[in-house]
Amino acid sequence: MKVIKNYLYNLSYQILTIILPIITVPYVTRIFTSEDLGNYVFYSSIVNYFSLFAMLGVAVYGTKQIAAASDVSSTFWNIYAIQFIASLLALIAYVIAVISIPNMGGIIPIILGVVLFSKMIDISWLFAGKEDFKKITLRNTVVKLSGVISIFTLVKSSEDLYLYAFLIIVFDFLGQFVMWVPAKKFIKYPSFNIKLIKKNFHPIVLLFLPQVAISLYVVLDKTLLGILGSYSDVGIYEQGQKLTSILITVVSSLGAVMLPRVANLLSEKKEKEAQNMVRFSFILYNLIIFPMIFGLIAVNEVFVKLFLGENFQDVKYVLYIIVFNIMFIGWTNILGYQVLVARNKNKEFMLSTTIPAFVSVVVNIVVIPFFGYIGASITSVVVEILVFTIQWYYSRNIISKNLLFNIDLVKIISASLLMFIAIMLCKYMLGLEGVVGLLIYIGVGGITYVIMNIVLRTINIKEIRTLLK
Repeated sequence: MKVIKNYLYNLSYQILTIILPIITVPYVTRIFTSEDLGNYVFYSSIVNYFSLFAMLGVAVYGTKQIAAASDVSSTFWNIYAIQFIASLLALIAYVIAVISIPNMGGIIPIILGVVLFSKMIDISWLFAGKEDFKKITLRNTVVKLSGVISIFTLVKSSEDLYLYAFLIIVFDFLGQFVMWVPAKKFIKYPSFNIKLIKKNFHPIVLLFLPQVAISLYVVLDKTLLGILGSYSDVGIYEQGQKLTSILITVVSSLGAVMLPRVANLLSEKKEKEAQNMVRFSFILYNLIIFPMIFGLIAVNEVFVKLFLGENFQDVKYVLYIIVFNIMFIGWTNILGYQVLVARNKNKEFMLSTTIPAFVSVVVNIVVIPFFGYIGASITSVVVEILVFTIQWYYSRNIISKNLLFNIDLVKIISASLLMFIAIMLCKYMLGLEGVVGLLIYIGVGGITYVIMNIVLRTINIKEIRTLLK
């Protein structure tokens, strides 16, 4: 039941990440223009490349190693040593870039440099490995709430863009800093072993390469939009990505909990139990993913009109396209981490991200100058489909295809389609907009979805109980 407790902790935080943007985004998009926010997002995407190098593949590798470690303190320090050195080198490289590149000399790039200090002291992977998600959740909750309160209190006009950027980053840094206090429960005084550090370095780099690849199609599109398009394109595309990422975090929160559990089961040679965990993940993911997709398509225009200001109405076109990323990212979250990484298939995982990354770069360079944020949106979906296809190919001999493609999936999609039809009929008959209309549509859709799953008997309660045990 520890998995369920951890998932509930993680899910409670993810629910918070849904609620807070619902409060802050309408406020922020009515203060800043799409160009203002696009400016911030563009430089943030550049800093992200340095952040990737700062963390290498420590987050995933560290979580897996801590989960299976007998001596947690020694394991931690010999992994953290790599993270600290990499972060220091990334910080030095970033300072050189800010000094030497003319366009990087602005105030926002300087403020964003604090992100690298945050990465240097980020030890969330220690708590994830120990399956202590309670502390991670509490830390993240305090940081998010403090940041939101400060934005509403201090950010009042478009001239406060620098302050807005600073508040977001400084609270994240403080959140990472305070995690070192409860870490004393797991780690002792620093002790390093050069042989162990060298031994850890190779698999960390193997996991780092997929992170670089992922960034090429998750972050580089914003960079290319800023270079080949405009800051306004970046701002519109980012808001669309942000809205779907809110939904994706609800789905991916289970993956963060399941990786250390599956790794632990495999270290104990319990392959059947690990397979059951993967099956449970697919069932739960699909129950969440498909109503999200069809529901967002149904209420897209009402939602965007209510949620965003006049400068961001074109976000609805982005949402119609990238909403399908929720499905493929959800599935690859299972295949990539619970199936491949948990079984040390790091090379296969790397290929599943590097190949689509290069495809993303080439396609974005071709389509962005002509289609702007629409081209970037289409490319992002194509790339996620490619990632899933490759990971499914490498997983085909590890798990049965029936774990995903089964009658339960058909029932879930059917229930979601009927939910979509119910919402569209309700919109046609009532023609409501605003908060009242949105709440009614969501209510009608939710009730229809639940009823249809009951009628179709999508969930076998006895089987779910067995999986949970």
